[in-house]
Amino acid sequence: MATGSASGRWRSRFRSPPAAAHYCGTDDKDREGFSIPQSPPSPNGPPLSALTLAALAAPSIALSALSLPLVVYLPSYYSGSLHLDLGVVGAVFMIVRIIDIVLDPLLGGWMDHTRTRFGRYRPWVAAGAPMIMVGMVMLFTASPGVGPGYLAIWLLVAYAGWSVLGLAQLALAAGASPDYQERSRIYAWWQFAFMLGMVAAMLIPKILAFAGRPGQTDAMHMMAWFVVGVTPLMTGFTLAIVPERHRAADSRHGGISTYFRLARRGDVRIVLLGELLLGLGAGATTTLAVFFFALAKGIAPADVGLILIGQFAVALLVTPVWTILAGRLGKHRALALAATGSGLAQIPLYLMPGGNLLVAIGVFSLVGLFYGAIAMLPRAMIADCADANRLDSAEDCTGLLFALLIGVWKVGQALSVGLLFMILDWIDFKPALDASNSVQALDRLQWLYCFIPLLLSGLAALLLLRYPLTSARHAEILQKLQLKQ
Repeated sequence: MATGSASGRWRSRFRSPPAAAHYCGTDDKDREGFSIPQSPPSPNGPPLSALTLAALAAPSIALSALSLPLVVYLPSYYSGSLHLDLGVVGAVFMIVRIIDIVLDPLLGGWMDHTRTRFGRYRPWVAAGAPMIMVGMVMLFTASPGVGPGYLAIWLLVAYAGWSVLGLAQLALAAGASPDYQERSRIYAWWQFAFMLGMVAAMLIPKILAFAGRPGQTDAMHMMAWFVVGVTPLMTGFTLAIVPERHRAADSRHGGISTYFRLARRGDVRIVLLGELLLGLGAGATTTLAVFFFALAKGIAPADVGLILIGQFAVALLVTPVWTILAGRLGKHRALALAATGSGLAQIPLYLMPGGNLLVAIGVFSLVGLFYGAIAMLPRAMIADCADANRLDSAEDCTGLLFALLIGVWKVGQALSVGLLFMILDWIDFKPALDASNSVQALDRLQWLYCFIPLLLSGLAALLLLRYPLTSARHAEILQKLQLKQ
């Protein structure tokens, strides 16, 4: 509740009559400069309860317990322990991600068109859970001898389940409240739950190491069964607590054609390009994390999870601050600030001495100062873009917009894994955790890990400052939507 009370105080303090400038949802620049955004009062209802916020966020625990190990541990597991060629593993991940991206607009359109007595998005929450569970078990309990076809099939199942559950959860959360600042609070809870799932998944290798089972295979199996256990509990909690907010806008949009129309909107395009740049940078660090810390910095592989946990622990503490900054500065400026800080935090990682776990945890925790904002604010911003689009087109395209956002994130992940693994193969990097690599190969690995995110984050920050949808403009949109309804 601390997050909610703080954001509520900022919201009440900075409300004022609406600005005279009208909203333009395409390429208009922000005429307000760097002044604190003002928003008029609107009848959006009381703040959501902690129980509702927790229920909206709960599936994130299952999603993150799948997604982070899938990027951090699975490529090295298949290329190392299961002895698949490094370049082949990278190519499979990239191809499957591209196929999965094609599925996203179809899913988003189907969700927006869904009409059941249980709601529009709630049935999809229930449908995604078993797909995630089956995909996780098949991927993480594989034995030596499996080929790239096996990896591709079950990656498709796992990613499809992730898309179904993730898109439905985000769209359900977007409809829970139309308020500009309340949405920052909703996605702060979403991010909090996501990081809890990451921490739990990252702890598993260390717990097994303490129990005398330090092998990678046992850790992979335990991660799979953790996801199987937690997924039905979290999705069931959501379905039991969260109703769907009725929307009067027509959702009979044109599917794929609408998907591309939305991508051409100025406000949406800035969010998507920013997410792509940040996703590429984040994908580079998550893909190379095990190699960077274990082989380049001399950290025991079982301790890599502890380094990531340090980052997430800091992020858990700092995320409420970003909800306040988002209300004070505007979501886009807060996100630009976080992108800049996240990029600069890579420099100490490159300079960090090797072989010291405590130093590695402390230095990597600097990234956690900005992690929460980079994950939650684009989702809150795209929910606001959905309101702007409803005003302009009278179509509710929430599912499609989140499909665009998630699709762009997946592009970043796909390119990161595919291209970086091909580069590692080209520089003769050996992925086995007990391998001996040349000094030159390890130095190139560190450059890839640290300076690609630095460059991409800086570009994202410059782009995000051009985002036009401030709190005042969003409040004006809500007023016009209420008049139409």
